Amino acid sequence: MPIETSAIGQQYRRNPRWHQISESDALFWAVHCGGWLGISLLTYVSLSLPYDQFEVPYLAHNLLQSVLGIFISLPMRYVYRHIWSVPIWPRICVIVAVALGLSVVWAVLRLLLFMALTDERGLWDEFGGWIFPSIFVFLTWAALYHGIKYYRLFQEEQQIILEIEARQRNEALMLAKARAALRESELKLLRYQLNPHFLFNTLNSIGALIAASENNKANDMLLQLSAFLRFSLDSGRRLEVQLEEELAAVKRYLNIEQVRFADRLQTEVRVEPGVQDCLVPSLLIQPLVENSVKYAIGRSEEGGVIRISAFAEASRLVLSVEDSGVDGVCGSTPEKLFQQPGVGIQNIMERLQTIYGDESPVQAGFSPLGGLKITIRLPLNRGRVENV
Repeated sequence: MPIETSAIGQQYRRNPRWHQISESDALFWAVHCGGWLGISLLTYVSLSLPYDQFEVPYLAHNLLQSVLGIFISLPMRYVYRHIWSVPIWPRICVIVAVALGLSVVWAVLRLLLFMALTDERGLWDEFGGWIFPSIFVFLTWAALYHGIKYYRLFQEEQQIILEIEARQRNEALMLAKARAALRESELKLLRYQLNPHFLFNTLNSIGALIAASENNKANDMLLQLSAFLRFSLDSGRRLEVQLEEELAAVKRYLNIEQVRFADRLQTEVRVEPGVQDCLVPSLLIQPLVENSVKYAIGRSEEGGVIRISAFAEASRLVLSVEDSGVDGVCGSTPEKLFQQPGVGIQNIMERLQTIYGDESPVQAGFSPLGGLKITIRLPLNRGRVENV
């Protein structure tokens, strides 16, 4: 019968510790009986062989005294188990007293058994030779019992510690995965905020061109929009892209705006050699450029200049977007920049906070061109691109 369907298997399923208790009992009886049979073997080697005591009565006594020991020492287990939680010194006194008392019983019984089997008399005068080995045997039994008990408790504690550590590692791994999933969800949500924001503005511009019967310009803008959205979709699974790719996306966006503003929009891109392969969050620069187009170029009758810069500074990649303001005059202040309606600037700040924490501050100031300048300092990273 398989153990799963047997009474033992059912008992184990109801109480898993029952299996551990059974193993503990099996270990006790194996050591207990094996130890007492070892006493018989030791007595045979140390007494029977040297004194040529090979007659049946002597051999029978040798074996039967161990059988007596098995039963006489058995109460020690239950007494020691019962007083296990007692303070150490009272417990030691009980341990020694029980061992001494039962050793006297064993010595008396095995002496009586010896005289009954061998017909030898007058052995009570030699009782000291019987009692002291008995005391040694029972004290050894007590020591072995407590030694094995403490060792098993130590093993159980170590197993519990290992299980707790494994559980903590699993919980930490699950927490890390949950945080990573939350981080990815937040980033995707911010990305989904950004794309409709840009798309809404561009479609409004295309609609205005169509209404003004400037169909060629509207068609060009649609083509540029298609190229930009293709990049947005391709980079949508990546947490970061190389700066070179990001600048290419910005160029596509500027091509869209160039259709609308023509010569009114002038751009400068200054990129230090060697930083093109640095990693930046995808669609990071475009909202800054869009902000300059909306609040500087779009409000200026003569248009203006937008300058994009990228260079390495110590262990940072410094990115900046600045403009010439409204007809060469700054139409806002750095403080008001972060209070502007819309999701562009706030989106960038939230994304940077999610990805880098406080390691990538966004700073705003006045530009020598006449308008505002936004500067972002990112960790200088040329590692592999990470997908989200």
